[in-house]
Amino acid sequence: MSKYIQTQANAKINLGLKITGRLSNGYHTLYSLFLEIDLCDNLRFESIDRTQIFVTTSGISIPENTVNLCEKAAGILRQNNVVSSGVHIHLEKRIPIGAGLGGGSSDAAATLKVLSDLWELHLSERELDRLAAQVGADVPFFIRGGLQLAENTGDYLTPMRDDPLGRFFFVLVKPDFEISTPWAYEQIKKYLKLPTNVHRFAPLSEPLNWALFENDFERVIVSTYPELAGIKEELLNLHAVFASLSGSGSTVYGIFDDQGKALRAASYFSSRAYWTATTRPVHHP
Repeated sequence: MSKYIQTQANAKINLGLKITGRLSNGYHTLYSLFLEIDLCDNLRFESIDRTQIFVTTSGISIPENTVNLCEKAAGILRQNNVVSSGVHIHLEKRIPIGAGLGGGSSDAAATLKVLSDLWELHLSERELDRLAAQVGADVPFFIRGGLQLAENTGDYLTPMRDDPLGRFFFVLVKPDFEISTPWAYEQIKKYLKLPTNVHRFAPLSEPLNWALFENDFERVIVSTYPELAGIKEELLNLHAVFASLSGSGSTVYGIFDDQGKALRAASYFSSRAYWTATTRPVHHP
């Protein structure tokens, strides 16, 4: 008799993103806060007798040339453990692709955690972290989620215990285009002068100094995509206390201290045919 597990994979936003340097291998180092939010994909995992790993999808369409991180994560897990059974993964995609929200990485982390149980491997968080790093840069964050300070290439993570963000409402607005992360880093390389000093986000305390949470990608991307600057300005006009690009985009988020204001802002952008979502931070005690 087959077994199955259903779960949700939450998105994240980057609250601030500073490019701090460039490594000899060409990768950039960064400093950012990763914040888990309750926008999610839905996943169903069913064990099968065959050794095959196969993934079906519904919801938001996934381009054919996109690497499926669920399949990649399951494959890496099998390579590192003795597993005789296979799995059918069904992904209901609700987090937009190429939006700077980490949906694929979250799906991969959920795959590692669920298959550890479904295949009765019972891996520790440290073992899951090691496998997650083999899948992709943002995947380790989603093993624990919550609010974490990300440094180096995003692989050095520090959980933040003091979290004053839970009282806020986040409105996400995505225009009808995606932004390639490799392209965005190329723009950083061409046009951004790397800082000699970076303002630190931690510790978070009231009153929050929102000016510290600017995103360096905004400074080099908006010249090519001026619509993003327009969305940010409109969010601020609709009484967001702060608005910014998430990661390298293309999602712009606004932070609101009042639910009514957030819902009115979301309605405004929805009426203009933008993909829009109203979300809250996810807190893990």
